[in-house]
Amino acid sequence: MSMKRQSLKQNNRKIIIEFLRDRDELSISQIAKAVHLSVPTVKKVLDYYIDFGLIEITGKGDSTLDGGKRPDLYRLNGEYGYVIALHVGPDFIYSAIFDLKINCISSSSEELHGSPSDEEVLERLIAIGNNFRNSQWAHGKKLVNVIIALPGIVNAITGESIYSPHYPQWSSNFPFVEKFTIAFDKNVPVFSDGVNRLQAVAESMKGQAKGKRNFLIVDAMEEGVGAGIIVKGSHLHGFNHLAGEIGHIIIDPRGPDCICGGKGCFEAAVSVKHIKKLLKEGFKEHSGSAIYNDKDPCDVTLSDLFFYARKGDEYSIELLDLIATYFAIGLNNILMVINPDLVIIQGIYVDAGPEFIASIKQKLGKLSLPKVKHNFSLIYTHFGNERGALGAGCFGVEHYFEQMELYY
Repeated sequence: MSMKRQSLKQNNRKIIIEFLRDRDELSISQIAKAVHLSVPTVKKVLDYYIDFGLIEITGKGDSTLDGGKRPDLYRLNGEYGYVIALHVGPDFIYSAIFDLKINCISSSSEELHGSPSDEEVLERLIAIGNNFRNSQWAHGKKLVNVIIALPGIVNAITGESIYSPHYPQWSSNFPFVEKFTIAFDKNVPVFSDGVNRLQAVAESMKGQAKGKRNFLIVDAMEEGVGAGIIVKGSHLHGFNHLAGEIGHIIIDPRGPDCICGGKGCFEAAVSVKHIKKLLKEGFKEHSGSAIYNDKDPCDVTLSDLFFYARKGDEYSIELLDLIATYFAIGLNNILMVINPDLVIIQGIYVDAGPEFIASIKQKLGKLSLPKVKHNFSLIYTHFGNERGALGAGCFGVEHYFEQMELYY
């Protein structure tokens, strides 16, 4: 068979698989019409994948108007294979199995206590991966890949953790992918990337950024802010893999110390640690604020701040306005560089309310180029703690279908 003919066959197979990924049961004629291929060509491709189990016949469709034979209905078999998604957070591991339609089959979460070494975390990831692989649901199904979402700076090409502020005890350039692959299964593809980049994948495939090609997610943890940046449909990684480390943009040189060793970083300013410090210091002048009702100043939470700001408490509104200023300064620096049409806020500030979003946008409009209209959307995510593992699962499924010619 000529290379040209083989390439055409592979292209037809990919077109049909891509079409079926997000759809339910369809007849051959419906598929052929939609993808602009002949009925015989579509039939050959479907039969080809039925032999592997990737496509299945689900029943019969309605007969034609002239009473013809009822056609077979076909769909992608999402349970043909699965992805194991492992997300290492600042103090937890959240993991999940996703089928090929990105349905979450099973998930688990566990805390990481103390200061676990890179080897200890790796050992837990391997154990979790084996538990998923040996589960009843996974029996007889194809494990297509394993995706590891890591905090901090990650080399997605080599699968190394370059540096993680949350785990300063880890070795520099620790080879997570290489070590995981050797211990787990050398025949299973394993990939890794920074969690924020993968969370951007989740938004583009299952979230608020469907159809968007220029956007970023901003994820604020209790102590940490990172971004996943998509430009023209592609991730930004950067020459030294630093793209997205917006938490370490300096927004106040005289501001609070950051866990990275710097001072006045974006993430340090909006961290729970810093907000609690402000709340404690603010008690002296604002002891009458409702936010301190029946509470020690040290026990006031971010949720309390959001609640009382919505209730109209002046000091709570003032403090949340200061946080909005921090966000505006931090976001302004990145917006002036990549100019996205959508920014999605994830993490601990998603319950701050629409007023918080409005305040950030209003402040942004007064910072750089105030005479130029800043035409972009700023919204909250719909995702919760599952977002890192979901992003890893989305990436794993997408990569599998992109590389299908290597598997069949």
